[in-house]
Amino acid sequence: MKKFKKALALSLALAMGLSLTACGKEESTEAPTDTAAPSEDTEAPSEDTEAPSDDTEAPEETGYPLPAEDGEKIYIYSWNDELGGKVDGVLAQYPQYKDLVECVALGTGGTDPEYKTGIDGAFSTDKVPSIIAADNDFALYFMNQDYAAPVSDFGITADMYANAFQYTVDFATVDGELKALTWQCTPGCFIYRTDIAEEVLGTSDPAEVQEYVKDWDTFWTTAQTMKDAGYAMLSGPDDLKYVCLDQKTSPWVVDDKLNIDPAITDYMEKAKKAYDEGYTLKTTMWSNDWTANMAGDVFGYFGCTWFTYWSMPGKDAQPEVYGKRHMCTGPAAYHWGGTYLIPTNDCPNKELAGLILYTLCCDTDYMYTMGVGEAPDFVNNTAAIEQLIADGNGTSEILGGQNAFEVWYDMASGISLKNATDYDATFNGYMDSASSAYNSGELKTIDDAVANIKSQVQNAYDYITIE
Repeated sequence: MKKFKKALALSLALAMGLSLTACGKEESTEAPTDTAAPSEDTEAPSEDTEAPSDDTEAPEETGYPLPAEDGEKIYIYSWNDELGGKVDGVLAQYPQYKDLVECVALGTGGTDPEYKTGIDGAFSTDKVPSIIAADNDFALYFMNQDYAAPVSDFGITADMYANAFQYTVDFATVDGELKALTWQCTPGCFIYRTDIAEEVLGTSDPAEVQEYVKDWDTFWTTAQTMKDAGYAMLSGPDDLKYVCLDQKTSPWVVDDKLNIDPAITDYMEKAKKAYDEGYTLKTTMWSNDWTANMAGDVFGYFGCTWFTYWSMPGKDAQPEVYGKRHMCTGPAAYHWGGTYLIPTNDCPNKELAGLILYTLCCDTDYMYTMGVGEAPDFVNNTAAIEQLIADGNGTSEILGGQNAFEVWYDMASGISLKNATDYDATFNGYMDSASSAYNSGELKTIDDAVANIKSQVQNAYDYITIE
């Protein structure tokens, strides 16, 4: 760690561009069409936010060789203009390249089908993508396209990315080649109300509350305790989805055959239990009632990094509970969302694209600056996170001053995405509808729910074998 004091001085200058989160940094909790996490449609910085200046001193050294200053221009694509702000932060450090980089925002949601269409169509324009930003739900689609290039073609070595959390490496590795990098890690957590915890459990200390949700048997016992005290453990049964799905031990599709992993049925059974036993208020994720319950009689929510800062209502929206939340790891490790940067074979200036990728996703000192502030990135760099924690960063008012980085760091090492596929977002949607019908009694048994999923897959994918 070479330049952390300098990095801290730079962090204020970089504030405009360094806050892009996993899937949706916004005050609004309007549901996306696929019920996944909200995309990065966040509010623009206020007018008095100071943009990075072009005369910011460049780093004294870099682990990536500086490209020629007369190379060809590159185009970086995303669904909105926030990634452009992040790239502006890099270019503030390397102003000699500012005229060689253009960020293109397509004005869609990160998980909208129009984003796929827009990216595919961009290869027929005079602004061919050199780097594509992709939401976790769409990332494998882009990584599997012919235009996706290994990051090694851009000078990014395994040593440069060695500090990345392993699940992000596994997720972005396609046929043995790393096809994308990410600057962020998005581990999950269990966010609970401290006032309810004190009333019902007699403590709000995260280590002690963790003992009440440390595994699923204990979680259900605590849910009954909450119910007896007049509180719901969760707002809705689908709040269990992400923590359950990351326990899969096999992918949705194996050798073109539909595969129902035990984690799928486990989730639907857990959601049914929560629904039938009265452990929830039967809301749907991202609905208005679901959000309102954050200030109501609900003990906790399964959340993550971006969720904590941008989906939990702020001081103005729910002042009565602002700061009355803490988090712990919960019953199992999981992630939620994430944004990946995918380089393309058509890039005319791979050295410059590589510098952008390296700085955002590999440079420990630069990534440290992203982790400073009230709503910072939990960066995908173990060395930077360790130093940030050591320096006292990661606390947040919305969590009553708790250091969230410590919880997320503990969670991140246990996440596994080795069984992710580009079918996941769609098939998870099929599972959502089957689970909802099972909860309500429209589907009578778990076998009926599984059959419903199979039917939906069969209707949409005639080349997938259903057994």
